[in-house]
Amino acid sequence: MNLSKEFEELINKQLESFGCSMGVTNLVIYLASANQGTKASFEMIGQWPQIDKFLRSIEDDPSLKVSSPNRRWYPLQENDILLGVLRVETDLKGGNWPVSLDSRLKALSISLAKCVSIELERQNKNEEINYLKNQVNVIIHQLRNPLAALRTYAKLLIKRLGSDDDSIEIVERMIIEQKQINQYMDSFALLNSPIQLPLEIGEERLLLPPNLDNNKVITIQSLLKPILERGKANANLENRDWTEPSLWPDWTLSPLKAKYAVIAEIVANLLENAFKYAQKDAEIGLLITSRGLCIFDDGKKITKNENEKIFQKGFRGSASKKKDGTGVGLFLARKLAKQIGGDLRLLEKYSIDNTEELNNLKKKNIFYIELPIKELHE
Repeated sequence: MNLSKEFEELINKQLESFGCSMGVTNLVIYLASANQGTKASFEMIGQWPQIDKFLRSIEDDPSLKVSSPNRRWYPLQENDILLGVLRVETDLKGGNWPVSLDSRLKALSISLAKCVSIELERQNKNEEINYLKNQVNVIIHQLRNPLAALRTYAKLLIKRLGSDDDSIEIVERMIIEQKQINQYMDSFALLNSPIQLPLEIGEERLLLPPNLDNNKVITIQSLLKPILERGKANANLENRDWTEPSLWPDWTLSPLKAKYAVIAEIVANLLENAFKYAQKDAEIGLLITSRGLCIFDDGKKITKNENEKIFQKGFRGSASKKKDGTGVGLFLARKLAKQIGGDLRLLEKYSIDNTEELNNLKKKNIFYIELPIKELHE
């Protein structure tokens, strides 16, 4: 077993802290080990005092084959699994072990068993992670070629279509989506690199393409355009009405700080929910206001008692009971909105703060993304 240095140090410190106590002269910890087809053995992994670095198994130590009243064995057990044993040697005359010593040694063995259990779990998790990383590498490698082939075939198709502009536009959109998939593949490839987890984001953070390059100029319009094109295509495919901005306010055209690129993730999440849960004939769209964005649908209205519950992690509303999902999307969207100084809520009425823009938007469900407009461009 390849034990970590930190684990070995922890074990030795625990043994050392108990040493010279109530007649104890020697403490040795052994781990159970067995290769397939071989007899189980107990390998020494730590001792006090640290006499030498030569660690022998129980089977290889002749002195242990002779019983002694000054020696006891304490099992290191996790539930019904024997993980190892603790060997205790004393200088007590006649083998008279005080009850208090026995109790303390039992407590030590329980503590050591928990340490061993955690170390074994850590090793198993590391093996799983390494296996998954290797699988990701294989998948990425296998997908690169067909993705490149799709792009090649799309370009050939454009040449054959000649002057059929409508069809060419569809194929060009396919090429854009192919580029997007390539960006996702690049993100997956980064999983095998050492990463520092962004603690302020949390474990639910969606994996987006690497679009947070600080040197890349982004705007609200540039972030939303690809998402809206995809929404328009979905609406055409489902024969539903689709509404998107025809005019873009100045604040949507000014360069943004890189951290505000998550706005695209919030919008994409909300639109995906709308297409998934709104009835097939319900209109879906996006409206830009002076202080944020509205994603709406004209499907079945979300009930009043679910207005806030739908933002709870894991909650599934009545409209989503029979459909796939994890109940994380809206929770994550609101969390991201608040992290950039904004907010996300479902409007209970047709207006908020009596703004004319929203007074005229009479739709069943309106998700309002309030943004820190001034801070976006500072």
